[in-house]
Amino acid sequence: MNSEEGIEHHQLVTLDRPCQHCKVLELDDAEQGGIIKQRKDGGRYVDFGVVQEAHSQRPGYGVATRAVMAGFGQTGDEVQTFPKLELKLGYKRNDILPDLPGLTSTGADGCGFCEILKGDVTSAWGKIRDGINDRLNDGEEELHQAKLEITEVSYQCYETSHDEDKLIYLDSLYVFFTLAWKDGQRDCSLHYNIHADATDPCASWFQIWRRTLPDNYLSPPSIRRMNELINKSLSQDSTTIRNEQYYPTRLLDVGSCTDATLRLVVSKANPELVEGERYAALSYCWGPLEEAEKQLKTTSKTIKEHISQVDFARLPQTVADAVHICRNLNIRYLWVDALCIIQGDDGDFAEESFKMSEIYANSFLTLCILQGNSCTSGFLKRVHTPKMLQVNFHSNLDSSVSGKLYLRMLQTPEENLQDSTSTFMSGVVSGNPDEPMKLDLDRASWNERGWTFQEAWLSPRKVFFGPLMFHLSCGNIHESANGSGFDGVDFFPRPNMTPGDLPKEWYGLVTNYGNRKLSYEKDRLPAISAFSRIISEKKPDQQYLAGLWKSDLHRGLLWTPYSWSDLQTYLERPKEFVPPTWSWAHRPNGLAWVRHGSGDLYPISPEFELSNYYIDTEPRNPYGRVLGGVLELDAKTYQFPLCRGGGSVVETPSDERRWLNVIFHYTLLSEEGEYIASLHLDWLTLGAKKNPDDLKELDQLWMVLISRSSLNNIYGHFYQSKDKYVTDPEIMLGLLLLPAGKEDEFFKVGLWYSETRGLGGSKFWDDIPRRPVKLV
Repeated sequence: MNSEEGIEHHQLVTLDRPCQHCKVLELDDAEQGGIIKQRKDGGRYVDFGVVQEAHSQRPGYGVATRAVMAGFGQTGDEVQTFPKLELKLGYKRNDILPDLPGLTSTGADGCGFCEILKGDVTSAWGKIRDGINDRLNDGEEELHQAKLEITEVSYQCYETSHDEDKLIYLDSLYVFFTLAWKDGQRDCSLHYNIHADATDPCASWFQIWRRTLPDNYLSPPSIRRMNELINKSLSQDSTTIRNEQYYPTRLLDVGSCTDATLRLVVSKANPELVEGERYAALSYCWGPLEEAEKQLKTTSKTIKEHISQVDFARLPQTVADAVHICRNLNIRYLWVDALCIIQGDDGDFAEESFKMSEIYANSFLTLCILQGNSCTSGFLKRVHTPKMLQVNFHSNLDSSVSGKLYLRMLQTPEENLQDSTSTFMSGVVSGNPDEPMKLDLDRASWNERGWTFQEAWLSPRKVFFGPLMFHLSCGNIHESANGSGFDGVDFFPRPNMTPGDLPKEWYGLVTNYGNRKLSYEKDRLPAISAFSRIISEKKPDQQYLAGLWKSDLHRGLLWTPYSWSDLQTYLERPKEFVPPTWSWAHRPNGLAWVRHGSGDLYPISPEFELSNYYIDTEPRNPYGRVLGGVLELDAKTYQFPLCRGGGSVVETPSDERRWLNVIFHYTLLSEEGEYIASLHLDWLTLGAKKNPDDLKELDQLWMVLISRSSLNNIYGHFYQSKDKYVTDPEIMLGLLLLPAGKEDEFFKVGLWYSETRGLGGSKFWDDIPRRPVKLV
């Protein structure tokens, strides 16, 4: 895309009449010590030489770098030769807030940078001032004025990390300033990203990869750029190619830019309409329950009406915006859950949620909406549309090089503001350029929602629409609209994944998914059912049991949540969704498994038999909603001696605590005070420090033996520092149980492990017979 074509879509300000202070923004490459060099492709570029300085003065120097250098016996203060990354301009200026009469005057005289800087500094000062005033005590005078001292303005370069011959590229312009008021001061900075047209000589000369983009997603330059990235992604390998013979049960026919008719199409009933056409899938947040309930849905009462026509005016804004995108990309069909699944029909929901892995995996494109927090938010209207400054450049090293640099702040001034000083760049510059995808993703409600988790992982080609810009992820291509790269969004199953990897991958998926939010908690298992279906199909010997796997129960049962504080609350169940207490879906908010993350480094084997099981699921989706479940074990159990008035539970001394990916805060002792086991109570996972004497439930607890493992990994390494009492690396693992009221029935309420010291270890269980145990 030629960014010159898109300039008309920006609020462009040209630095054609700079004031005496801002003339230095017209970069003099010769004065900055520039040297002409040549790339391998024959192109010429400017290099600004080297500087002698300490690591501690470099951009990005921090705790992590200091720790690495310490490992090599260095302090970070040793002077070395580095590429020159900071081009200081000698810009200094004073003014008074809030009116900034100096900047106001030069801006009014035609200085474009002063015009922009005035607005940005004013916004940044507002954030600082309001923060100070909010902390004032009663009677203290509010802050209204401050002195502004601009101490330096500098162009910031970065070093490429992906090229064999590392090159320096021009990235941003930093403005360093000090704000001073009666009782204090603050050193700050604002920065502006640098863009250039791909065909402009400046792009090659300064190695600038960032491109300008219009604010309007539907502008012709934006749509061309979107199509450019989509076409680029079509070259990816077969894992990203959809089955062109597959179509969801129902699709929304979005019509076109010239024919705005909108209606629901039943694919099998209208094969002549859908065959050969591409469809997009929408991944978005329904939002709070009150908004989710109000959005337009297909129900058994409205399906005939929707097959005839869907009223565009009644669509929630996010869905309406998705229709606009599809029309402009010439994608005829769109899959939207609220319209393509018959809402309120449990049978249709079960059937369609069962197909979710196919729906997203075979979509040509998935539109992932990072902007807003509900279906009514929309995503085409840009919240932040800053002005862009055009700076004309003429090289004093090579007269044939001239062009235009475009400076623009990525985030709002309030978000862009950093504490810093111009004399110590490592205190402000992170060592990396701004990452728009990370910024968009980190603050997106979409990234916290339950359904969007599997939608993103299953979709081979995704376009993310964030407040800052759009981004495409497909195969090895992960590129933002402005040309920025980002870490890839995971795809499941991974191309190199073997059937043996799938159960292990499951624990990682569920751990990441556990704290996602849902409008309806009954969707906890359906919203991840596509993963379980894929694992079952790729590994047919795996029997799915309400979020766990039959062949791996000796590992899968050893989970704990992060977010409860009393046993009564912990055991409460949703009225419409009754997951058994042994399933992580019972309390999913943040999860951890014993030994998870260790791969196959530690051997673990079962110490029980699964004699029977019953899971009450929906007939049309065995991986969906669960209405109850029982695991019948033939296993060894032990009742806490507290019920007989003997033994005790004490806090585990810190020098005896062992990290098994779970912390065991308590220790069970015999009547003689000898060690039996280390305990972890699920309802106290957040680390609420409670005296064991206050935990009245402890005298009701039982232990059931589930697994045998070792403190030694497969390489024989034995963690020595806390093992002064341990005589053997073998450990036993199991669940803490609370009687459920019926004979042999128990709730899972915790975990335990027992190492070989005192009465603990395998010898404790040698003479205990197995018995029937029902986990409910």
